[in-house]
Amino acid sequence: MENSIKWLLEDDNPSVSFNTRTEILGEKINNREISSIREQISESNPVKTILSLQTPGGWWDENTYSFNPLYRNTFWQLYFLSIFNVSNKVTSIDKAVKLVIKNMQDKNGSFPSTKRYKGNLICMQGITLEMLLRLGYRKEAFTKKLIAFIIDLVYRNDFRCRYRQQLRCPWGAVKVLKAFNLIPEARKLEEVKDTANKAVKFILSHSIVDANYPRKKSRSKHWYMFGFPRGFQSDILELSGALVDAGCTSNNSNLKNALKLIYKKRLDDNTWKMDFSLNGKMLVDIEKKNKPSKWVTFSAIKTLVKSNYLKL
Repeated sequence: MENSIKWLLEDDNPSVSFNTRTEILGEKINNREISSIREQISESNPVKTILSLQTPGGWWDENTYSFNPLYRNTFWQLYFLSIFNVSNKVTSIDKAVKLVIKNMQDKNGSFPSTKRYKGNLICMQGITLEMLLRLGYRKEAFTKKLIAFIIDLVYRNDFRCRYRQQLRCPWGAVKVLKAFNLIPEARKLEEVKDTANKAVKFILSHSIVDANYPRKKSRSKHWYMFGFPRGFQSDILELSGALVDAGCTSNNSNLKNALKLIYKKRLDDNTWKMDFSLNGKMLVDIEKKNKPSKWVTFSAIKTLVKSNYLKL
């Protein structure tokens, strides 16, 4: 994997390079260098392109706030920027976040969907929390209210979704687990730990490789299509990564089988390709479908190494 790591460390994608240094190689980067890296990220594509499309008023696409239209409005640009490691120190980011909080968050802390799919969808609550935490809003009251809402929602509904005939939704569990993994261990309330453990227990209670989670329709093809970024759907790579970040290892036979599947999907040059893409649906394209992907390769190597399935 040495050549793959060198590829990920190249300058053309500073977000992936930063992630590789910190999450795969375990480097400790001082604050001065992090500030420099943040500037490089802000000047990189697609970050620079997304920021250039923001209106002076702070929004993208149109001055309305919801999860729809998918992948083109203000909420989704903030989510994409957050996973590219952009911080709220970019003034225009903070301005947009405040617009989203003002116009989308309910009094109970939730972010309800108001158009095509209505209600407090568990997947979207997790995605919203992930966005806020990645952008640096962990200590804010609006983030704490959302965390409390998610804990209560999982306690009452156990990851059930009205659009899955009230069956428990693994995609929702993955999104919540990904978000809760971002909270520093020392800052996790017992309720947060309990909710994360519920997600882990549910995900591991079914065969990951077979993706035989509760459903009334046919199994989604998305499970076996690795992609970045992901929307409300998920795949086995994202699911396995969330489990590993939560502390699971290859000692778990169910996860180990998933890790084997991930490893087998590598190309001859030890990279992984983009099976699934949101290109054409977003305001800017991310890499190329069916071509080697730095984002997918980073996620695969990180998951394999962190789980102890693979040694560098």
